[in-house]
Amino acid sequence: MFDFLYSDISYLGLFLVCFLSSTLLPLASEAFVLGFIKLNFNPTLVLIIATIGNTLGSLSTYGLAFLGKKNILEKYFKKSLKKLEKWDTNFFKFGAFFAFFTFLPLVGDIFALGLGFAKYPFLKSAFFILLGKFSRYFFIIFLSSYF
Repeated sequence: MFDFLYSDISYLGLFLVCFLSSTLLPLASEAFVLGFIKLNFNPTLVLIIATIGNTLGSLSTYGLAFLGKKNILEKYFKKSLKKLEKWDTNFFKFGAFFAFFTFLPLVGDIFALGLGFAKYPFLKSAFFILLGKFSRYFFIIFLSSYF
């Protein structure tokens, strides 16, 4: 189904899938990373591109919350926003942990939104998000070499 991403677009396709999967869209970037590794793409390039794409996707979610108009977001995420408002102090206090764990499925997007709403510093968010995404993809690529 997604063969064109591997053959025609290759690394750009990987970047796009990784970017979109770390926004509020449910895509499995891990499967694409494994596919690229199994198709003998350069593991270092796959690691770098997937990490950058996924990090930028999470930062776009963070930016949406940080800069976005709250009334627009309330229209689409009303229940989640009420929960996030209660967590603002926790997001600010433990922001590095939340940022690192943005790689987790389902809750990672909520963590990125929460960091933005709590106005957690951008550079700290970016660093720990990058670190978490890199760790996940490194682990996936490392394990794939054994299977």
